[in-house]
Amino acid sequence: MTKLSRKERMQKAEEMAGISFWVDLRKGRLSKYTIQKKVKSFIASLFRYVILICLGFVVITPIWNLAKDAFTDPAMLGDKSSSWIPLKTSGIFMEMAASKSLMEYGKSLVYTLLTTLVLTFLQVLSTGLAAYSFARLKFKGSNILFFFVILTIVVPSDSLMLAQYAVFRNFDIFGLIGLIKGNGVGINMIGQPVAQFILAGTGMGVKSGLYIYFMRQGVRGLPISVEEAAHVDGAGFLRTFFSIVVPSMSGSILTVSVLSFLWNYTDTYYTGLLNPSVNQLAYRYSSLQANVRWGIDSAAKTNAEWLTRINPSNPFVQTSIISACALLVVLPLLVMYCFVQKRFVQGAARSGLGGD
Repeated sequence: MTKLSRKERMQKAEEMAGISFWVDLRKGRLSKYTIQKKVKSFIASLFRYVILICLGFVVITPIWNLAKDAFTDPAMLGDKSSSWIPLKTSGIFMEMAASKSLMEYGKSLVYTLLTTLVLTFLQVLSTGLAAYSFARLKFKGSNILFFFVILTIVVPSDSLMLAQYAVFRNFDIFGLIGLIKGNGVGINMIGQPVAQFILAGTGMGVKSGLYIYFMRQGVRGLPISVEEAAHVDGAGFLRTFFSIVVPSMSGSILTVSVLSFLWNYTDTYYTGLLNPSVNQLAYRYSSLQANVRWGIDSAAKTNAEWLTRINPSNPFVQTSIISACALLVVLPLLVMYCFVQKRFVQGAARSGLGGD
């Protein structure tokens, strides 16, 4: 006799319970309360599945439309007979989008991933230390400082644009750089990724205020007794943070890392302000949208086959090119989310739990 696993035993018990319910209902053995409970449970489950299906449709439909437009054959553009699946597919638009004249996808993807990974690491480190400080260190004025952190969430980033640009246009630390150079002039960091690295490393990067608040809630959900035991054993602030806190709140850190990577990867505000590089995918895509016909003309001239199959002035062709470029931009994010979605959801769900 084969031994059933726990999951198989539970499944068999549920099947037997379902059979027993319908047998008892047919023979009139169930009470009115039991029937009402089963009906309410069924309605709740049905409502939950309807909501999930609707949300899934809302999320998947835009990506599906991008893929449909990107892989439709140029001869079938504008055909109303196929609304979900093109009658004839082609990879010409994806090839054009990945070409050097449009996205230069290989080089741009490597540059974007490298800069985004550095920004994510610096941002998670700085916001984690700040969150741990606000959660555990009680000092005079800490609530006021945390109020300013909340202000970074509330205040629109556009209102700080001029000040941030001026700081990095003539970057100097208390006049020391100008003093060392001897001319009183700082360093121009505009057009270099180091300006974004400084913002991320000092807790002022993209959505850093939100990450500090989020991770502060995660730290407050940890038992403080373990940290107190570490302090008794002689562990300092940093050792306690890296040895005790970081392993204990890996879910929250993963959630913040995914959000940071996502927003830094798709950021065009700080990139356009401090480092307007055409090698950044999101910035290149936003620039292409403003003059897509010029990009299509340039790409078509590099390949005679493309020039014979498409018309750059055709609005359907322009839409398909834009859809192909957008699909190339979001593809790495979709691949990443497939690997981290379980831990991401768990970290987001547990971040608000209270501790002792």
